[in-house]
Amino acid sequence: MCMEAIVLVMRCGLSKNIFGVRIQKMDTGDWYRTWAFKINEKLAKREGYEMQSISGSLTETANFPGCPYCASHRFYQCGTCRKIVCWNGKDIRVTCPWCNVAADIGPAIERFTVGANEF
Repeated sequence: MCMEAIVLVMRCGLSKNIFGVRIQKMDTGDWYRTWAFKINEKLAKREGYEMQSISGSLTETANFPGCPYCASHRFYQCGTCRKIVCWNGKDIRVTCPWCNVAADIGPAIERFTVGANEF
């Protein structure tokens, strides 16, 4: 059986920097966050990371280090641009660093659909 793994690009809610998150599809069909690393936008575009899309959970593995800028293990998906942002887990009102839209964090969702985006 072939292991399926891709890199999603997320943005730090604190520093606003982008970073890559390696996710791996497990036997259950769910996606797990296995690693996170700093990356610049030019390299991310050159590698085609903005073209990745998935649908499913984004559970973290025991070794997942969190955001490389703020160490957060939590995240939210913006309701406007649908991009993923790390989150401190405390603030109820957030401003998406991708699209600059402010909104309240809603109830936790367990399944995500992340489509190919430009950043």
